[in-house]
Amino acid sequence: MELTRQRSELKAFLRARRAALAPEAAGLSRGPRRLTPGLRREEVASLAAVGVTWYTWLEQGRAINVSAAALTRIARALALDATDEAYLFALAGVPRAEPSATQPVLPPAMQGMLELYRAPAFVIDPVFDVLAWNRMAQRLYDFGQFRGPLAHNHLWNAFMNPARRRLYAPCFEPGMLNLLGIFRVNHAAHPHDPRFDELIEALTRASPEFVELWQRQQVAPLSAWTAHFFHPDFGDVRAHSVRLPLRDGRADGATAFFFVPQDDATAASFARIAGELEATPQPA
Repeated sequence: MELTRQRSELKAFLRARRAALAPEAAGLSRGPRRLTPGLRREEVASLAAVGVTWYTWLEQGRAINVSAAALTRIARALALDATDEAYLFALAGVPRAEPSATQPVLPPAMQGMLELYRAPAFVIDPVFDVLAWNRMAQRLYDFGQFRGPLAHNHLWNAFMNPARRRLYAPCFEPGMLNLLGIFRVNHAAHPHDPRFDELIEALTRASPEFVELWQRQQVAPLSAWTAHFFHPDFGDVRAHSVRLPLRDGRADGATAFFFVPQDDATAASFARIAGELEATPQPA
């Protein structure tokens, strides 16, 4: 967005959000002489612990120095949600610090969408913790069977869960290098999330195989990957793993994995398992 237009948008955005916030919602008294329904500039400045003149200049779209800390306080003063706050930072041209370790929150309809899909599908967060899955994915991966503090982490299971290792046996090394490449890119994008280093340290202590592959320093894009598995129920599985980043408010950062059959045998296997599951009532 061209700079003059960006400043104009910033001015309009701040004024609109200030006018939309009732004083009572900010813990302030309306008083008998208030002419506008929203907050005054000096009230926003006080709530955000910034100078009135500085805030006035910001709202006027002037070229002033703006810090991430000050913008965060203004966002809190104006009761902005996560999407509004991200937009405020973008308009001000200020890099937005990542939250320390905030797990994405999936929209309520996500589980229903996963269950409608007649092949394995699941959702992970940036550090590869599994957030949701359908019954097809449960049958393939047996989520929840492994125990321990990292039991729900997709990468930890890949190296440390014996059942998962048997599943990945046909293409373990290339598959792990692909997952590690995506994980490395995610780590660089979330430098303030301590869970990445905690997982790396745990795997380094537990798995020499992880250390050897991690030290290759490979990176990978978040794109479709052709997977080859073997599972006692599914048989020989060859499928495209389609990875779709979610862009839905608090779900930002999560990625949905959908398996698409690569051959007729896999398509028939998925259809057979889906039929079995549909004939079995889900537990209440």
